[in-house]
Amino acid sequence: MKIFESTFTDEELKILSPVIKNGELGFGSNVSLFETKFQPLSGKKHNIATNSASAAAFMIFAYLKEKYGICDVYTPSLAFTSPAWAAKHFGHNIIWVDINDDLLFDINDYYSKRKLRCERYSDGGITPVLMPILYGGVSNVPGFDNIEGGYDEIVVVDSAHCVTPTIKCDFSFFSFHPYKPICSSDGGMISTDDLDATEYFQNYRNFGRQNVNNSYDITQEGFKFYMNNLNASIALISLGKYQSDLKTRKTNYSKLDNVLPHDEKSSYYIATRIDPNANQFNKDNNLARHYPLLHKTKYFNSDTKLPNTELLHPQIINLPLWKLL
Repeated sequence: MKIFESTFTDEELKILSPVIKNGELGFGSNVSLFETKFQPLSGKKHNIATNSASAAAFMIFAYLKEKYGICDVYTPSLAFTSPAWAAKHFGHNIIWVDINDDLLFDINDYYSKRKLRCERYSDGGITPVLMPILYGGVSNVPGFDNIEGGYDEIVVVDSAHCVTPTIKCDFSFFSFHPYKPICSSDGGMISTDDLDATEYFQNYRNFGRQNVNNSYDITQEGFKFYMNNLNASIALISLGKYQSDLKTRKTNYSKLDNVLPHDEKSSYYIATRIDPNANQFNKDNNLARHYPLLHKTKYFNSDTKLPNTELLHPQIINLPLWKLL
């Protein structure tokens, strides 16, 4: 293990060394340990580690299709493609929602679009699903926890930028890709209080298998979506550094002017500035916007008009908080 000695502390080597020495690189004990230690951050009873946030979103929309049938999924276009792709893959209807000036889910635009479809919900035929994105690492969307309507909306939170969400939801999913607030080479998590859904996800991530005697049975659909033991070990080490890294990111944020607000429980993943000269600034500093607008991509190809989204998108500057330019 000399290759690691200059990189890791003794405590970190206690996590990583047995995995390397014993060759336990597949599903292993550090996966469940990481799930347990992640619970205080997610705030949910059940945490199911996956090999990516994309896999987590895929399983959530598979579960919603099986339990509720085709749903209407309301989500911003300023997002990564895989969650919306997963919803579309399972036949759910995507309704693009505009963003507010802080690049977050616009509740008023949701109300406006829901009004046109509310008869679908009042008779119990279609279930509305809301998927806000905690852009930049914020922990909540102001006003979201008090959404009016009584249509039993299911809330699925894209928390890829934030590991400490406070937003009320049925499901949240996380990303532990490099440079994220908690990182591994690849990894994700689903967090929920729903025990039935948890059992579904645990089976799904392991090919739909359940152990029977010395073999197993295939009891449902599934795929290889579990987090492996090596990535869980790396994520555990990163989790141990989360608070000190967060302090650094907060300090870096405090040194910046004219950036969008973060809340008390934010993970401070990035700082975002809205600037009419964003294109030149991004070019000069080798920066890129996180996402193209999904509704304008060739694949999703929607004629939905999202005025604020389309106005703000070319003005976005995303500043990394793990370092300063």
